[in-house]
Amino acid sequence: MKHTLVRAARGLALALCAALLCACANLLAFTIDTRQMRDNAWQGCLMLGEQQGTPQTVGGFLSAQLDNYTGVLILKTAGYVGPESLVHKAFAGYRVDLPAAEGQSDWDAFCTYEFGELSPTGGGMSYSRYWHGYTLPLRLLLCVLDAANIQMLLYFAQIALFFLVLRALRAAGLARLLPGFFLSFFLVMPFSASVCLQYAPVTLLTLTACLAALTQTARIERVLSFPAFFALLGLFTNYFDLLTFPLLTLGFPLILLLALRLREGARGTQLAGLAAACGLSWALGYGGMWAFKWLINGVCFGWDVLYGVFTQIGLRASDNGGTLSRFAVLLENLDVILAKKSYLLLIGLTVLATLAPAARACLKARRAALDARALTLLLPAAAACAWILLTANHAHDHTYFTYRTLVVAVFSAFACLSCLIGARAERTDAPARRP
Repeated sequence: MKHTLVRAARGLALALCAALLCACANLLAFTIDTRQMRDNAWQGCLMLGEQQGTPQTVGGFLSAQLDNYTGVLILKTAGYVGPESLVHKAFAGYRVDLPAAEGQSDWDAFCTYEFGELSPTGGGMSYSRYWHGYTLPLRLLLCVLDAANIQMLLYFAQIALFFLVLRALRAAGLARLLPGFFLSFFLVMPFSASVCLQYAPVTLLTLTACLAALTQTARIERVLSFPAFFALLGLFTNYFDLLTFPLLTLGFPLILLLALRLREGARGTQLAGLAAACGLSWALGYGGMWAFKWLINGVCFGWDVLYGVFTQIGLRASDNGGTLSRFAVLLENLDVILAKKSYLLLIGLTVLATLAPAARACLKARRAALDARALTLLLPAAAACAWILLTANHAHDHTYFTYRTLVVAVFSAFACLSCLIGARAERTDAPARRP
């Protein structure tokens, strides 16, 4: 009991330190200003402007659609240079939006990068309800690289992390999950998810968390506990994300953790309790970080600014005054995957690849076996569906990227299937569960 309390206190202290570190990173970002940074931000806005707002890397596939509108917003925010105080620039999310000149489209005007001190109003437009945690790393990268080269680095980082996770899955004795994990991450559309500046943070954070859950299990348990780990994960998700598909950072690593515990012999009630504790901790970290941001906003900009925040929360969680069916929105997001014949073919092949080793295990043991504990692997799927239902307005307006939340349900289903059949036959060879 004492050890548990010590780890909980340590986790809380670490979360507070992490939140303060994030705030300091925002302040540090706006102490950096070079001519090259400004030029590369300008070039990036121009490049994305030429590609238009929502191009598809594979024509006809909504899952391959980019969000260049937010990409331009990110570049303009990260590269902002204006007359405001350091504190205001760090937490307001300023950018300059110029009115369209004669003969210029609104899109071309939006993609015009301009410095804050040169804008018509003498300052920037505020987008303060988000943390904009990408600002420091992006501002540093813009000092030496243009936007296209940054996109390639993000793509490389994603590929490297993906293969490291595949290797870690096999090393952890979870080779059965490989087909489902491979397909699920493919459905995230890795190329689009890496080169789009809005999608990349959650994707990279998800892979990093999966790698940590697989390779640093003992250290996390000894130093923090997994609920504290997921609280930090929720915190950093909120810091870097602009409300895309944040539940990936909970769902994917949690499925891997539950599969590890199942293989080690944990009871069903233990698995369900672990899933609930980690899910609640992630939500506390995610929501707590947002509350910390709003507290800073209230102190810096006046408490009236919170009215707009809560208005947006109400809007994004609404059903548009009853005009939207939440269940229809859920199906609309799922349809991004199920409406494509190539995806259905790949899903069918993955089912066969998932069942094959399970069938071999049953034949080897000379008896079929079902392990009901594997059903706990469906809990992240329920969380993913609940997220879409809760954020119906947002999921309806941005289906082309919010559908990725339901990829958690796909991986959850395949993980359950791979562990459900023949699990007892494997369990006799599983290592003893750590105390």
